[in-house]
Amino acid sequence: TAASGMAPRILKQEAIANNLANVNTPGYKRESVFLQQLTAAQARARKTEFEWQIPMVDQIYTDYSRGSLEHTGNPLNVAIDGDGFFVVQTPEGEAYTRSGSFHVDSEGRLVTADNLPVLCDAGEIVVSDENRDVKIAIDGNITIGDQELGRLRVADFEKPYKLEKIAGGLFKETEESVPIDIEFTYVRQGYLEKANVDVIREMVDMIDSYRNYESDQRAIQLIDETLARTVNEVGKVK
Repeated sequence: TAASGMAPRILKQEAIANNLANVNTPGYKRESVFLQQLTAAQARARKTEFEWQIPMVDQIYTDYSRGSLEHTGNPLNVAIDGDGFFVVQTPEGEAYTRSGSFHVDSEGRLVTADNLPVLCDAGEIVVSDENRDVKIAIDGNITIGDQELGRLRVADFEKPYKLEKIAGGLFKETEESVPIDIEFTYVRQGYLEKANVDVIREMVDMIDSYRNYESDQRAIQLIDETLARTVNEVGKVK
């Protein structure tokens, strides 16, 4: 029972550590763990008054709440002021991200920090090598001088989101994801959305989880010592 209580604590510690490691990652969405408690019902079934709460992992979930916007002044930094996700092209198909930390690659394409092409309604966004003074309007329209390149694609889905989190702060659709239309895209050029991670909260959760893990660990040691004494000392003739 004590060992069963330790396993989900390890998983929770890993989720918290990942959150803290990505506190400075633009657009990162924190992870947390749902724990179920198996309590009095099991104790009554065993006809005992002793109740030991066993935490069981229900699921790891993503907190999609928005992070604060930080002004960077970089014209290739873009933040969504509202719901939705930027659409990017990966080798496995389209994926979605809240991180608008873009740059221009050697081929003149607007890409993410991981060099994945950012998509607009016309496909990939290609910026000429001669002029990279990109202007992005609040509705997502991209222009260079008098040349219109297209409008940033922003996708959204019914809430609660049923997206799958993958590497690089990306999300992809699942069979349960339901796309919805966005009437107006409100984006801010020169801004980045910060990670929605509260460092103090994460540290408190980490300490709490570690203390619970420690308690179960001590219980195992106590049981082991008790069993050892039972085997070695009970019935010994003096």
